Amino acid sequence: MTEQAAMPAPKRAFPTLAWFRALPQIRGIRREDIWLAVGYFATFWILDAVSLGTGADLDLPWLARNWVWFAAFGCMSVAFRRTATTLMAVICTSAAVVLLLANQAAGLLLVFELFFSLVLFGSPRVSLAAGRGAVGLSALLTLAVFALTAKAEPTVVAAVAATMTLLMPVEWAGNLRKAQRLAESESARAQAVHEASEHRLLAARAAHELVLERERQHMARELHDVLSGRLAAIALQSGAALHTFSSHTRVLAQIRSESVAGLDELNGMIRLLHTRALDDTAGRVADLPSLIETYRLAGAAITFKNSLDDDDLLPLQLQTAIYRVAAESLVNATRHAPGTLVAVSLSQTTDRRNDAAGEAVPQMLLRVSNDLPHSGESRGGSGTGIPSMHFRAAHAGGTIVTGPCGGRWLVELRLPAPNFAEPQPSPALAPEGTLA
Repeated sequence: MTEQAAMPAPKRAFPTLAWFRALPQIRGIRREDIWLAVGYFATFWILDAVSLGTGADLDLPWLARNWVWFAAFGCMSVAFRRTATTLMAVICTSAAVVLLLANQAAGLLLVFELFFSLVLFGSPRVSLAAGRGAVGLSALLTLAVFALTAKAEPTVVAAVAATMTLLMPVEWAGNLRKAQRLAESESARAQAVHEASEHRLLAARAAHELVLERERQHMARELHDVLSGRLAAIALQSGAALHTFSSHTRVLAQIRSESVAGLDELNGMIRLLHTRALDDTAGRVADLPSLIETYRLAGAAITFKNSLDDDDLLPLQLQTAIYRVAAESLVNATRHAPGTLVAVSLSQTTDRRNDAAGEAVPQMLLRVSNDLPHSGESRGGSGTGIPSMHFRAAHAGGTIVTGPCGGRWLVELRLPAPNFAEPQPSPALAPEGTLA
C-alpha cells in the first residue's frame, strides 16, 4: 500500500481543453453558421476550378498559390459572426483583401458576408457605421474607376459590382434586423399582455378573498353580538332557576322567550348567509327594558334610566348601535364582575368639542357602568366584544370610550342626535345601515 501511495499520478497525454470549451464565443456557435462556412469554402473552390476571377491582374504568384489558406481562414471566421462579430470582421476583411489581390472572386463573397454580418449581428452603432461605410465605399469605388478610366463601361461595371457586394447585403441585412426587432417587440408586447392578464387575475382573486374575509368578519361580529347576549341570558336564567323555586315559572318563561328570540335571530343569520346581504341584525331601544329584565330575573342588579324623547323615531341604525352596545356591556358586566351593581342610562346631551364654531352639538349618550371585578371573579371571553362595540360606534358616526373610571368600569357611547325638525321616516320604513 505504501508503494502504491508513493507512485506518481500518470500525466495526461494531451493538455486539457476545458478553457477552450468554456469560451462563450465557441459555445455559442450555431450549427447553421458552421454549415454556411463550409458552403462558402466549397463555393470558393468551385470558382477557382472554373478560373473565375475579379479581373485584377497584379501578378502575385505567391498569393495565387496559397489563396486557399486565406480562404479557409475567412470561411472559419464566418462561424463567429453571431458570437464574435468584431473578430469575424477583422479576419474576414484581411482574407478578403488578400483574395482580391490574388485575383480570386471569393474575395467579393467575403466582402458581401462581411457587411451582411456587421449590419445584422453587430451592435446598433456598428450596424449604422457599416451601412454608411458601404454607401461611402460604393460611391468612392465608382468615382475612382471613372477618374482612372474616364469611360462609362467600366464605371457602370464598378457601380454594379459595388451594389451587389456592398449595398445589397446592407439592405438585405437591414430588413432582416428590422423584422427581428419587430418580432422581439411583438413578443415583448405579448409577454406584457400575458403578465397584465395574470396581474388582473391575481387582483380579482385578492378582491374575492377580501370580500370573503369581510363576510367572515361580519358574520363573526353578528354571531357574537346577537347570539352571545341571548345565550348568556339563558345561562344566567337557567342558573337562577336551579337555585330559586319560588319564581321558577317566571324564569323558565323568560328562558323560553329568550330561546325563541335567539332561534329567530339564528334563522335570520342563516338567511343572511344564503342571500349574501351584509345587513346588520336590527335592535331597538324599545327592547332594552325587556333585555334588562331578563338579566334581573337571573339575579343581576341593574338600574336603567331612559330620558330620551320619542326614541322610537330614531333611525334604526342608531337604535341598533345603542341596543348592541348596551347588550354587550351587560354581557361583559355579568361575566367579568358578577354580583355588582350595573347602571344603564340613556340621555341627550351637548358637546362643543367637535364643533368648529363652538356651538352646542346635540348628542345621544349611553352610559353603562359597573364595579371593577375582584381577583378571580372575571371569566375569559372571546376578545371580540369591545372591538365590535367600537366598530358599531364608528359605523353609526359616533364615538365610544371603554375602560376603568373612578373605580368602576365605564362604557360611554356618544351618537349624533338626529334633527327631528326635519321629516323623519317611520321606523318600519327606515333603511337599515349596511357595513362599509
